[in-house]
Amino acid sequence: MSRPRHTPLAGLAVLALALGLAACADRTPAASADTATGAQTGAIDETRTEPSEAARAQQAGEASPGPDDSYGTPMGEPAPAEPQAAMLNQLAGLGGAMHAAVELCDPNISAAQLAQARERQQQEFVRLGGDAGVFEQEFTTAHGRVRQQYTSATPSQQTQMCAELQAMAGQAPPPQPN
Repeated sequence: MSRPRHTPLAGLAVLALALGLAACADRTPAASADTATGAQTGAIDETRTEPSEAARAQQAGEASPGPDDSYGTPMGEPAPAEPQAAMLNQLAGLGGAMHAAVELCDPNISAAQLAQARERQQQEFVRLGGDAGVFEQEFTTAHGRVRQQYTSATPSQQTQMCAELQAMAGQAPPPQPN
């Protein structure tokens, strides 16, 4: 049985999603610049602060969500629970876009390889706390958008799109075998 051929374009899609998902992973806070340079801060126990009326209402559960609770989500769409969820959703979309680009620009990548890459991306998305249904929606939407842009482009634009993708793939490190 022969080993499947991996091209830089397929590796780029997996690498982009893996790097993005790694950025969403739990981290410990880094030391601040003051701590790193040895500067010390004094105790603030003597300082008394009173919460604002809005803060007291929010603590009591009376405040309604404000515009800052949306994390940039368009009106009418549910807001992600936290910024990490928004980033995961964007990465699922990036995965779908890259998947479509590889599919359109590299005929050497088989449908089975593309399906396997998509499955790995979804597993990693879920492992980091994302919902499989959300992954499917974001991935499919971005995939369809890239396919539509490609098919509505002129042949010279299509060639340019694929050349740009190939150039990006040439700059990416090779994919690591699993």
